[in-house]
Amino acid sequence: MKLYLAGALFNEAEVTQRIKEGQLLREKFGDKLEIFNPIEQPFNENKQELPTPQDIFIGDTNAVLNCDIFLADITNEDSGVMVELGIAIANKKTIIAVNSDIRLKSANKYAIPSYAINHYVLGGILKHGKLVFSFNEAIEEINKIINI
Repeated sequence: MKLYLAGALFNEAEVTQRIKEGQLLREKFGDKLEIFNPIEQPFNENKQELPTPQDIFIGDTNAVLNCDIFLADITNEDSGVMVELGIAIANKKTIIAVNSDIRLKSANKYAIPSYAINHYVLGGILKHGKLVFSFNEAIEEINKIINI
């Protein structure tokens, strides 16, 4: 099976998290899961020769189209991740979306909720998969899908 790992990549913490997620997935699933992690693509190694926006769009879109499972960190609602998510929804990919914002589970405990997810986005996720609240929960869901 093929998995596309989507998530924001624009600060040190996000880059570190995406690299860690790729490592955790490989440790858990080995050769049972082929992982496309955009931060690990060759054009991201040499920052002096950056790819064009068209190169990035074509490469990442092809990877989304060719995946079986689309795993996305939607915590920060990164616009690129949302476009990838839309492509995954339109192409009926199995989706696991992670929103690890700690306010999410307690939002309805206050008179004025402190956090929400756009219901259109959530509807697309739930139509084709599941929303989870941590990367460990995402690994559990992937495990169910590939039946290890």
